[in-house]
Amino acid sequence: MRITHSHLIDKVINNVERQMNRLAESQTQVTTGRRVNSPSDDPAAGGEIIRLMTRLSRLEQYQRNVKSGLSQLSMTETTLEQVRELAIRIKSLAVQGANDATTAQGRRAIAEQIDQELRQLVSLANTRYGGRCLFGGSEIRQAPYEAVEGGEGWLEAVNPTSPNRQSSFELIFDEGERVKVTLTADDVFTLDENDSLFGLLFNLRQALTDNNGQAVGDLLPRLDEALEKLNGASALVGARINSAQNKMDLFDRNEITLTDRLSDIGDVDLADAMTRLNENMVAYELALRASANVIQMSLVNFITA
Repeated sequence: MRITHSHLIDKVINNVERQMNRLAESQTQVTTGRRVNSPSDDPAAGGEIIRLMTRLSRLEQYQRNVKSGLSQLSMTETTLEQVRELAIRIKSLAVQGANDATTAQGRRAIAEQIDQELRQLVSLANTRYGGRCLFGGSEIRQAPYEAVEGGEGWLEAVNPTSPNRQSSFELIFDEGERVKVTLTADDVFTLDENDSLFGLLFNLRQALTDNNGQAVGDLLPRLDEALEKLNGASALVGARINSAQNKMDLFDRNEITLTDRLSDIGDVDLADAMTRLNENMVAYELALRASANVIQMSLVNFITA
């Protein structure tokens, strides 16, 4: 087969382009630190990398959800403890008010304190965190209770604002796993279908105002029930926090595993990559020199022909 000058030049140019592509690939690997920068670099590894990155992205979203849930639950735990401390103070005031030695004036003073505790209880029940009402249920933007002012500067009533407060706010912690990250107002403040902690305090305030020590004493068991419910709510939140923390620890371990696997498949051995880069630079320079000689010779032959 006759080898023409144009055929020889084409071969030389193809060789230069091939060496240039190898050099560019080596430079990219050294720059990015990755062996596989596009699926064409290694189709099998590229497909596995895409699958791993998809799993890692989904895992990161679950991590964000769990972190958000932990923040919500921690704030709920703190608020519940404040409600519990308030209930303990109220019981102490009620015991004092039930004592026969307490005068009418003394009970009136205690009733005024109870009214202040009522206001504080409403404030705690309507606590917001991150723009969400902790005890609002599915109505996360609307405060669950509304305080109504009455005469003498005392509260007249505390009314629920939405029927949807019975539904907890949920987050997806894992594939197909939805977790309640809030308590509803009913979980904390409702004692039974006919009474609430607010109603109990109104009754207590009224008994104190009426100077009825016996009626005050009769309410003490109900205060114990309210405290027991608060203790149960705190235990439930604590269990959810532990569960969420365990889930976060598991996700952290899975993230390390996936990241290591990605590194094994896609990362480059930097020392080896530097060696190949130097080799490809030398090969590219030699290809350029060879092409220069061939093209120069061909031009001379063309002129003298």
